[in-house]
Amino acid sequence: MNTRYPYTAGAEESDDGLQQFPESEEGERRSSARAWVDAEGYLRRAQRILAITHLAPDGDAIGSLLAFGRGMQSLGKAVTMACQDAAHPRFNYLGGVHDIRQSGDGAFDLLVAIDASDLQRLGTIFLPVEHSRVPMVVFDHHITNTQFGAVNVVDSNSASSSEIIFKLLRRMDIHITGEIASALLTGIITDTLAFRTSSTTPETLATAMDLMRAGASLHDITRRALVLRSYDSIHFLAAGIMASQLDDGIVYATITRKMRKDMGVKEERGDAGLVGTLITAMEASAAAVFVENPDGSIDVGLRCAPGLDVSQVAFEFGGGGHTVAAGCTLPGPMRDAVNRMLARLRRMIREQ
Repeated sequence: MNTRYPYTAGAEESDDGLQQFPESEEGERRSSARAWVDAEGYLRRAQRILAITHLAPDGDAIGSLLAFGRGMQSLGKAVTMACQDAAHPRFNYLGGVHDIRQSGDGAFDLLVAIDASDLQRLGTIFLPVEHSRVPMVVFDHHITNTQFGAVNVVDSNSASSSEIIFKLLRRMDIHITGEIASALLTGIITDTLAFRTSSTTPETLATAMDLMRAGASLHDITRRALVLRSYDSIHFLAAGIMASQLDDGIVYATITRKMRKDMGVKEERGDAGLVGTLITAMEASAAAVFVENPDGSIDVGLRCAPGLDVSQVAFEFGGGGHTVAAGCTLPGPMRDAVNRMLARLRRMIREQ
């Protein structure tokens, strides 16, 4: 990816012009510190920013995008917030959510990718012909990030990208309004499942406390972002559970377009939280949900028990994510996608 964006913070050039990355822990710290400085420099110089988050956005994607956009706008920047797919209606309580565009058209002097582990995750918003010559800054926390920006602020020790954007706003002395705080706490709550994941750190809790002091409601956000769901999605979730199978420690289910049509489900993407439910089975080492898209491709959601790593499995198939929660998109038909993924998951379990 760096052929598109030839400079990556922290890299040094060798005699043959190729980038050499520091391998020591001290070198990694220097690289990270330099990336923050370089990112801030780009942001302060920019006047017209296109901020993009990943397709099929979750709460962290939407929350960190909105907080970044509002923060930069407070500095007088013209910021366009964009995502290929519209935010789920459950996030309508967030200020500015309806300002997110589903187009990347326009003239910009800086691109900012948020919560996306690779260029493909930006979907149709990234327009190669228009955007390839515009520098890009990346803010992300996924361990599978491919470092595709001119500057990459990637911290896999953060439980969410919202924590990284919080640090950015603090570094730039931007006031955390109640609206920004609610967006950031939404990202933290959704990516940690209300502080229940192993990625939750003392710093995560401290950030949440700061956001609550700034006006974000922990109770209200948890209820809206994690608990409430439509009756249709409950019905759909129940059908997915009933259709699931357990095989060699893997619980999996398939969601076809016909299944959606027969049940009258309006949303064309997503699994209504099914994969997160299936991994709670005591017998499960891993869970997978296969969702057929309108174009015939198959979105695969993956979860696993602690001690395993589905992020690397997803990465092998062109996706990414977290150690215990990841995803990717495979070509159809459904049967082929299921067979390929189950074989890889069985190997992951055998090799643990």
